[in-house]
Amino acid sequence: MEPAGFSESNHVLDRPQGMTREQCGALSVFVGEATDGGLKGVPVVISCWKLTQEEVQTLISTGRIWLTVVGKSMPPVSVSVHSPFVVG
Repeated sequence: MEPAGFSESNHVLDRPQGMTREQCGALSVFVGEATDGGLKGVPVVISCWKLTQEEVQTLISTGRIWLTVVGKSMPPVSVSVHSPFVVG
């Protein structure tokens, strides 16, 4: 899976201190507030990711997506196939 640029991005996050470019690259993100119902007004950082064809086939086969957060805690996260910028 690779980070994908998107038109709504307004910031770039660089890798954390102590990590190499091979471990973590720069990531285009949107930094702002959620606009949808349950999270409206809540601060968010949104990134976009593109699956390879092999990953698409694995997802179809298993129905699973794994999320790894680097650190010692799991902050609230959301994973979706729908753009958070499209209303309706």
